[in-house]
Amino acid sequence: MAEIFINREAIKDLGCQLPQPSVPGLYETLLSKERHDISAPIEIAPTYPGDSSFSRQWIARLEEGSNYSLSVLSLGSHTGTHIDFPSHILGDGFPLDSYPPERFITPARVIAVRNCDAVPAQALKDVNIQRGEAILFKTSNSFQGLMHNPTFRDEYVSLSPPAAELCVSLGAGLVGIDYISVDRCEDESLPIHNILLKNDVLILEGIDLSAVSPGRYWLICLPLKIKDAEAAPVRAVLVGRSHES
Repeated sequence: MAEIFINREAIKDLGCQLPQPSVPGLYETLLSKERHDISAPIEIAPTYPGDSSFSRQWIARLEEGSNYSLSVLSLGSHTGTHIDFPSHILGDGFPLDSYPPERFITPARVIAVRNCDAVPAQALKDVNIQRGEAILFKTSNSFQGLMHNPTFRDEYVSLSPPAAELCVSLGAGLVGIDYISVDRCEDESLPIHNILLKNDVLILEGIDLSAVSPGRYWLICLPLKIKDAEAAPVRAVLVGRSHES
């Protein structure tokens, strides 16, 4: 399997910023009536084996006579819908706080893929994107509602190495999939994470595309600003679909 690497020093010079694609303005798009929250409910999203599950402890509650409600949240950085950053697998990889907000507000192409165990490169046939755009894969994971089932499933649609390499070649700035890993559960070498993150392609995992049609959108997926974080949960939203292929 051929590896594709971009110049990491060049990335540092850019400050983790990619060229902004030339697309219809975000403000006009936000006025669109088509909006999709593609985040999974964090309370019922599955937890990857070995990760910490979400929990909430109430310190005070209005219904119990307090003057306010106050709770403490406990969760892993890869809980629910989240973004993986290069520092997740690379000793010298960039963490979350190296990236400017505009990396998380980007045009995105949703591609539907059926009847496969891993998204093939063929799914990207005739797909053209501008450098820095996101590619999101809608698979049977969404059709089966896997991100709404707290029981982890080790049989899910992942991303194939050829498809990941093609995403890099196309110039994607982010790749998303509708379960909690782009890699197969049994493959601890994480080949897909390596292909993407070594090329500064961020990974959005755990999205729910069940109500989303293929097409072009704006993706907004801002994480909390956490110093040196290798990953963080996000609220991911798609707005303003274009029907172009």
